[in-house]
Formats: sequence, C-alpha cells, structure tokens
Amino acid sequence: EESVVLIMLNRGLILFALSVPLASALKVTVVGGTGFVGRRVCEFLVEQGATVSSVSKSGAVPGDCLDEPWTTKVQWVANDLTRGARENLAAAIGDPDAIVSTVGAIGFDRQGLLLGNGVANVEVARAAQAAGVSRIVYVSVSGEVVEASKPFGQQQLPGYFEGKAMAEAAIIEAVGSDGACFVKPTFIYGGESFAIAPPRVTAWYGAGVEELLSTPPFRFIAPKLPGLLKVALRPPVSVDAVAMACAGLAIGTVDCAGTLDGTDSINEAAGMSTPVGIKTWFERLQQKAQSD
Repeated sequence: EESVVLIMLNRGLILFALSVPLASALKVTVVGGTGFVGRRVCEFLVEQGATVSSVSKSGAVPGDCLDEPWTTKVQWVANDLTRGARENLAAAIGDPDAIVSTVGAIGFDRQGLLLGNGVANVEVARAAQAAGVSRIVYVSVSGEVVEASKPFGQQQLPGYFEGKAMAEAAIIEAVGSDGACFVKPTFIYGGESFAIAPPRVTAWYGAGVEELLSTPPFRFIAPKLPGLLKVALRPPVSVDAVAMACAGLAIGTVDCAGTLDGTDSINEAAGMSTPVGIKTWFERLQQKAQSD
C-alpha cells in the first residue's frame, strides 16, 4: 500500500516538474541585447540560468562589459533587422522559447523612427511567428506618454509613437494577446553618465527623482494635471527594474498579464521598491543634529 502511494507521489512530482518550465531549460533571444536595457536583460537571464542569445547590429560584447563573467555565457550574434534577407534574421533569432525586444529609436526623422521602432520589431515578430515562438516581451512606451503627446508629440516626434503601435500590433498578431508582454515605462534612468541623445540621467540622480515623485504630494497632484505636465511628475523607473521585469516575463517567473504600464507595475514585477536614499539622508541628518 505504501509503495502504491510512493509511486503516485513520484508520478505527481514528475508531472509537476514537466508542467513548470525551468529557467535553465529555456532559450531566450534578446534583440537589441547590446543596448542600455538589453545588456542588462541578458545579464539577468544568465543569472537565472537561461540559455541566452543577443542579436544586435554589431554582434559584439558591449565595451563596458568586456570583463564581466556573464558575457561569456551569451551568444553574441550580428544582424541588421531592417536590412538583408529574412533568412538571415531567422537564423540570427533561432528557435527560442521567448524573445525580448528592447529595440527602439529616438529622434526627429520620421522614416528613421518608423524603421527603428516599427519595421525592425515587425520583422522580429514575423521571424518569431515562423519559428513558433510563443512569447515576446517588448519594451514600449507608457500609455500616459502616448496620450499626453497628442498632438504635440505627433508633430515633434513623427513616427515614434506610430512605430511603437506598429510593433505592438505585429507582436500580438505573431503570438496572440496571451503571448505578448509589453513593458511600458515613462522614462528610464540608470548608468553612470548623463546624456542628451537619447535623454538619460544617472542612477543616483534618477533614483532621487523617482523617490521624490513617489511621495504623496506628487502622487496627489500629478493625475490632476494636463498632458505632459502629468507625465513630467510621474516617477521614472530604473533600467535594472525594466530589465529584471523583462527577464522575469521571458522565463515565466513573472506573470504575463499583457502590460506592465508605469513605474509601479514594473517595480512590482521586478521585485524592487521605491528608492529611499533621500529619506535616509534626511533621517541621518536629523539624528546627527539631535546628537550634537
């Protein structure tokens, strides 16, 4: 009788193991894997034990990551998504279980924005569908940013929002709404340097802004403001949170509920909390003043 119970338990454990895909058994292709977000997605996926390929124009390990051990566990592949035969793109992407696309472009040239945000991701979606990929994670843009940009953004950034919409539609067509996972930040910060094109602020500065704009007064005021003013007072999100959320969605440790829109939902998926550096600094300053 005990042996029968043990056999049933063993069968149950085997069936359970087969039903839950382990990260170590998953293959993930990161398109744009040498970029600001993409390289971090690759790193987090490697940490989770996934088999990782990075597809980018250069196909080279990012210069500031050359000495990092995780880079040796990534297959770095060169491919220009909008040029060359589709067979070459199909070969570059391979047959992964999931794809993460961090490909995007910013600027003022409509054609370039359509290519970088739209056409490139449409080609990825088509290749994914042909390969039988069931899940695509795509870093898009917050719905609040899209709404706030009308009509200003459509005039100043022609092709940017149109391209993002093209990409999302193509991804849904390729893998269905259940397999399409969209990560939609307002503004991403991180790294060690400021930049204008694309606009970027450092990790320490961005963390301070995120903390400040996450306080109750700003939470109360922001929704009541119109358009771009509302978006300007929304807390930005760290590049690590975006990358961790993407990695989790790709390997299934984060539920793919369709869309992670805004900093709060991205942080929650990444298991990260709002920075408290400013609060901690003031508390220490207060403690020091009291002790003096």
